[in-house]
Amino acid sequence: MFSLKVINILLLLLLSSTIFLSCSESTEPDDFMKELIPLKVGNTWNYTRTVYDSVGVILYTENIISMVQKDTIINHIKWFGYTDVPASVYFTNKSNGYWSFQKAVPNYFLNDTSFVVYKYPTQVGDIYGDPETPKEVISVDEMITVPAGKFKVIHLITTFIGSTNYLLDSFEIFIAPGIGIIQRMQIGKKYDGTKFIVYKDELVSYSIE
Repeated sequence: MFSLKVINILLLLLLSSTIFLSCSESTEPDDFMKELIPLKVGNTWNYTRTVYDSVGVILYTENIISMVQKDTIINHIKWFGYTDVPASVYFTNKSNGYWSFQKAVPNYFLNDTSFVVYKYPTQVGDIYGDPETPKEVISVDEMITVPAGKFKVIHLITTFIGSTNYLLDSFEIFIAPGIGIIQRMQIGKKYDGTKFIVYKDELVSYSIE
């Protein structure tokens, strides 16, 4: 069974790429060859998080801010760190997607390692990642509306196959290439099999270069 500490680490590594903005109008770029999540020191994203109970009643809301805080060179590649991600975790865009680099951490990661967080370019039906937490691409042209505006997004679902924690069945994420994460939801599953939203983050504003 996953502990809350392990769950937090998994979510940070799998989903940590939170981005927030400050624009009066928001439209997604037409050029889908832009970086999937634009990385430059100072880029910022603002979200509203809504937390629910298992029957859909709102428990509370809060604001979340994520900013690209720093960059560093590792093995001749520039990697970037966020304010809301552990200092040992970095990210970069490569020709095949958005990557994470995890420095070795005692008791957690024995060696430095890197892996694809989000494949890009991608297509419907792509399945990748750890077999215990596979990501599946559901759509590459879905339209969603959040407080920041209307966006065409890539819709992915990460399934936590071995989870026995009713709060962690799967995780849905919606990414607009060239802008970043537009919406994400943690999905739980009750003992009768009914699924419910544990929390939902929606982009409110962003500032990127």
